[in-house]
Amino acid sequence: MTPSEARQLKRHLQSAAKILKANTPQDQLGDFESIELAARQHIIETVGPAIGEVFFQQETQKPSGKSDR
Repeated sequence: MTPSEARQLKRHLQSAAKILKANTPQDQLGDFESIELAARQHIIETVGPAIGEVFFQQETQKPSGKSDR
């Protein structure tokens, strides 16, 4: 990852985190353990599947029959 890509990724992750935080009940933002559990739940339900879709789409779009090895 280039430094530019790392900065761009950080900006996007911060934006996503703000959205997830805004959609987290206030009572789950009171202490570190509750925040961690809420963040994990968002990752399991929202973030992971969205990232998985991108990786799966790229994998299915690769030409078959040729190996880079």
